[in-house]
Amino acid sequence: MADLKVNFAGVDFRNPLVLASATPGWDGLHLKEAGEAGMGAVIPKTIGPLQDWAAHPRNGRMFLYRVGNSKRPIGMINMELFTTKSRDEWIAKDLSVARQGGAKIFASILAMPEPEQTAELASQIEATGLVDLLELNASCPMPASTVGMHIGKNPVLTSLQVKAAKSAIKLPLSVKLTPNVADMVEVAQAAVEAGVDAITISNSIRSFAGVDIESGRPNLRSYGGYTGPAIKPIIMRHFSEVARAVKVPLSAVGGVTSWQEVVEYIMLGASCVQVATTIMWNGLGKVAEILQGLSEFMDRKGYRSIDDFRGIALPYITTVEELAKEAPRFASIDQTLCRNCDICARVCFYGAIKQQDGQVLADRSCCDGCGLCAQWCPAGAITLKE
Repeated sequence: MADLKVNFAGVDFRNPLVLASATPGWDGLHLKEAGEAGMGAVIPKTIGPLQDWAAHPRNGRMFLYRVGNSKRPIGMINMELFTTKSRDEWIAKDLSVARQGGAKIFASILAMPEPEQTAELASQIEATGLVDLLELNASCPMPASTVGMHIGKNPVLTSLQVKAAKSAIKLPLSVKLTPNVADMVEVAQAAVEAGVDAITISNSIRSFAGVDIESGRPNLRSYGGYTGPAIKPIIMRHFSEVARAVKVPLSAVGGVTSWQEVVEYIMLGASCVQVATTIMWNGLGKVAEILQGLSEFMDRKGYRSIDDFRGIALPYITTVEELAKEAPRFASIDQTLCRNCDICARVCFYGAIKQQDGQVLADRSCCDGCGLCAQWCPAGAITLKE
């Protein structure tokens, strides 16, 4: 049977699945329940001061983003901010309750407006003796002030925050970076130079929930953070770029709905993988489903531990320019699998696929090797070949 244990920044987790800092961990009781459900670690909603800029709306702050005639949700925009419980409540009660669930406590703390305030907060949380490591939130996309992504977008400000927190604690520290940047690598490298022990990639994407066309009013009247399945390709881009540039352990978060996506992030170098939106949509029963799928996959592939496949995808990532130097490939249709539908012809804008004499044929002289036909084929009848 596969061994799911992982080590993240020197702390042993019973498995790589982590409850991300979000609504499901708004208090100690819910963190305890997440631990009892099987999470390797749990992260509370970000602990910080309860001030005007730390409050959140209570008049509707979440919007399911749906597509198609089925109105299937592919993401969620939220206007969540930080914890609604005071720092004293977490210290006096909630962290202790959370610990009863059996998961490691990966405490999220806010990168405060001044680094000295961050150091004080980090020291106070460590002094409880109830947490195993800290995650410094420099990434929330909502605040219109000097915290959250306004720190995490800047390598210098991020470095100052990491140095301040590290100077005040002995526990391992991860910094949670923002995806709301063109290039995360520079910020990640600054954090590593400042002494951070690990990096979490990433937070929600600053977004707008759209307009109700019947009323002409916005679905949400402020900007929020986009989460859920649709953001995974964006987060994976940031994650893989950072994974190739730094050597500290990485925690992945963004768009995970199944064990397959956990495997993907691990193959890109993740030591642990965080989930939140899928728990909000499907409940804590999702934890056992993901862990079972991960274990069965590892058994099937002969992987004895997570280390056996961590980072194995990274060496194959290159540039578009390098790929353009490779020999071209052309659409090839397996007639034994082809259903003779017109999907491939419809999506081919090079006119390379046509129906002729009752068959669907690919013309190499027209094919530009984009591969869209293979992606759309419902029968798996099309492949690209030299």
